Amino acid sequence: MVSENSALVRVNVPVVAGAAAPKITLGGTDISNLFTTGADGSLQAVVTGLQSGKSTISVAFNGATSALDVVSHGRNGPIISGPQQTPWICQTADFVLPDNTKLGQSQDSNCNVPSKVLYMYMPTAGGIFKPMPSATAVPSDIKTTVTTDGRMVNYIVRVETGTINRSIYQFALLYDPTTESAISPTARYRAWNRKLIYTFGGSATAGYVQGLSTGGVMNDLMLSQGFAVISSSTNVFGNNENDVLSAESVSMVKEKFIKSFGVPLYTMGWGNSGGAMQQHLIANNYPGLLDGITPDRSWSDLLTVVPSATDCSLMSRAFAGSSLGWTNEQKTAVSGFKDYATCVGGDQQISRWQATFSPSWVLAKRGEPTLLGALDLTNCLMGLPSGLTYDPITNRNGARCDVYSSLVNLLGIEPATGFAARAIDNVGVQYGLKAFQSGAISAEQFVDLNERVGGYDPDGNFQSSRTTASALGLNAAYAFGRVNQAANLNQIPIIDHRVYQDPDIHNASRSLSTRQRIFKANGSAANHVILRGPNLAPIALKSMDAWLSSLSSDTKSYANQSAKVAANKPTDLVDACYTTTGTKIAEAAEINNGGQCGVLYPYFTNPRIVAGAPLSDDILKCQLKPLLRADYAGISDAQFARLGGVFTTGVCDFSKPSVGSTPLQSTWLSFPRPGQPTLLSGAPY
Repeated sequence: MVSENSALVRVNVPVVAGAAAPKITLGGTDISNLFTTGADGSLQAVVTGLQSGKSTISVAFNGATSALDVVSHGRNGPIISGPQQTPWICQTADFVLPDNTKLGQSQDSNCNVPSKVLYMYMPTAGGIFKPMPSATAVPSDIKTTVTTDGRMVNYIVRVETGTINRSIYQFALLYDPTTESAISPTARYRAWNRKLIYTFGGSATAGYVQGLSTGGVMNDLMLSQGFAVISSSTNVFGNNENDVLSAESVSMVKEKFIKSFGVPLYTMGWGNSGGAMQQHLIANNYPGLLDGITPDRSWSDLLTVVPSATDCSLMSRAFAGSSLGWTNEQKTAVSGFKDYATCVGGDQQISRWQATFSPSWVLAKRGEPTLLGALDLTNCLMGLPSGLTYDPITNRNGARCDVYSSLVNLLGIEPATGFAARAIDNVGVQYGLKAFQSGAISAEQFVDLNERVGGYDPDGNFQSSRTTASALGLNAAYAFGRVNQAANLNQIPIIDHRVYQDPDIHNASRSLSTRQRIFKANGSAANHVILRGPNLAPIALKSMDAWLSSLSSDTKSYANQSAKVAANKPTDLVDACYTTTGTKIAEAAEINNGGQCGVLYPYFTNPRIVAGAPLSDDILKCQLKPLLRADYAGISDAQFARLGGVFTTGVCDFSKPSVGSTPLQSTWLSFPRPGQPTLLSGAPY
């Protein structure tokens, strides 16, 4: 599978004395003259002019022949993500480049513009990058830097910005235009260390816009050491929360980089929050795109976060309507968070669910404009004109702003509504169950809360009854990979590094949920390391570089890939936390908060886990069991009767898997029609 109707082709030719040069053809046309000898002795060329669909590249050498079928796609997509989202607002004219100029006006409906190349340098005074006055002369105040290869070079960064797959991409790497050879996939670069980092951006909104940011490529920590850093605007969940679109862009942007600069030793994923979701999902569902991931402030996926996040609005509504006088401590016990401020806030230094994504993640209409500093968190970003958004009365065909509508290709269309199938449910959920059992809340509070909590209707409005998930959406969520069941996450190195922010929405126990899923799927999570504390990026980068470098050079045989990954893990890379002074404390990350790390950075949970869900937090709709009187000591007969009125079909049995749960159907799924995936023909890995 390739894009832009071109491909970097490598031909490995054995050494045969007296043999004529190989003949390489494309569909019968001789293209041998395109090929040059690469650093590894192979013949390489970027072959252009491929027809959309299948092409055959053949090699004849010394009486033997070999052929490769290449499936080619255009530059605008889609390849795997399915029918493209509409409307789609181009934003190249407002995209700010590192020198504070703009990328330029889009030239077509796919938002294409000519690529721009800038040379930025780090001055000796440090601080921020400055544009080079000339690409032919080195500034007098330039700083030097030492790469991981031990080479001292001028700290000049080549930054390329352009468009592909209706998104804006960026490449950045050390490159001195006054001394380096011309860019080509066979060039031998002095400054680039041949290692690639792909960055992903956070937040999570419905899309419909091209995006004004990438995952960030002007990263001093990475660039100064020689890493190349690439990303695109559709790799930012705050621009579009579709993880398959993100995977598609990774494939296309990475391929474009390789066709320009050559094949890297490895590709490392990097990013926090929604960027961590993308890394986990892409690594599990589209293996081969990322060789190792370094999620920060992580979650396993998006769909299993939505329920506990949007529970905040339901609980707050119930508390507000109650006459029982709930204390903050009691609300906190029901929520499972470090403090109920995770839901409602009050401290402007932390993100809170009701000031960010609750209930906007389930709301079909555009919510109130939501800003966190300069960051737009509105469910449909403000760059989308209001006249194009959904309204149940005035514009039923408008852009719907909920999570599920942005994933309609991946979840399918619910016949009863004509809209995206919704995979959210709280039927049978006993809010505050563990808080009641521990005595943190009274029996009357437990009953009253569950009577009042209600749910959401298909447009995300409050309703008195509980939310019922679509059976279609549930099956798709599990079978097609939106719920990350982690069956493939044991195949790569993972360093989960987290600055401790509880009671922020990025509660630390989410790292343990991912680990639990890896263990449940594979019987081991030896490839998963959790680091907690301040200033962990340098440690995570150095450790992952060592791990991936060791893997890439390891030619030994192993029973399987997971064994190879575990064998190459650096011996000093273990679960640990770091104090504010940088002291390392090597202790296993555990939910029971034992040891010094548990005191420094304690774990808390969320409303669904307080209601009885497992630590893996991977149940979208619970199976039900009967409501039994014997299970409710301390509740009066009258209160139990009221519970029976709430839970008419039973209560959650969290010992069983989710309704609709099924193993991932396959990796490398393509979605040509909503909710009807096929295995991609010509998958690259």
